[in-house]
This record gives sequence, C-alpha cells and structure tokens, in this order.
Amino acid sequence: MDPVDEQLPVPPPFMWACDDCAELLDALAETVTADAGCFTEQMAIARHIVEEHPDAVPESHTTGCGQCPHYAARSDGDPRGVWAQHRARDLFLPASVARLL
Repeated sequence: MDPVDEQLPVPPPFMWACDDCAELLDALAETVTADAGCFTEQMAIARHIVEEHPDAVPESHTTGCGQCPHYAARSDGDPRGVWAQHRARDLFLPASVARLL
C-alpha cells in the first residue's frame, strides 16, 4: 500500500475548535508516532464525534466500503451507534484504515 494513503488526514475545522476532539486527536497522533497500537484512541474519537457532533457524521459510503452494506442490512438499526462511529472514522483516519471496522 502507498504510504501516502496511510497518512492521517487533516481533520475538519470543527474538530480543532472542540477541546475534547483536539485532545483526542493529540492522543491518536502520539500513539501513531510511537508506532503503538491506536485502536482505543480511534474508537474514543469516533464515539465522541457520534455523541457530541452527530451532525458532522458523514453519510454512508456509497462505494469502496464492504462494511456499510452490512450495517445497512441490520434489522435492529444502529442501537449503539457503531455504524455512525464507522462513518465518523473517515474524518480523522485514512479510508484504508477507517473502513476496516
């Protein structure tokens, strides 16, 4: 995979305007820089976005995502916001990583 595709994207401005988002992004950057596992940090940011910035969660992916059709087919909807968290990951992770969960 191309290393450029794996770089963290620049998060949208609303994330830098939110102290909690900025703190969570800094924690993610530190773990990525240290080449440590960063799953917990990813999930914390996604959960925060879904809970505190629900209008910023992107719509479902229309192409190139094997997860969105699976989530859309669930009969119980999205009771814990997992699909929304999946989509929110696009705001701060490269698509190749964001769409794994």
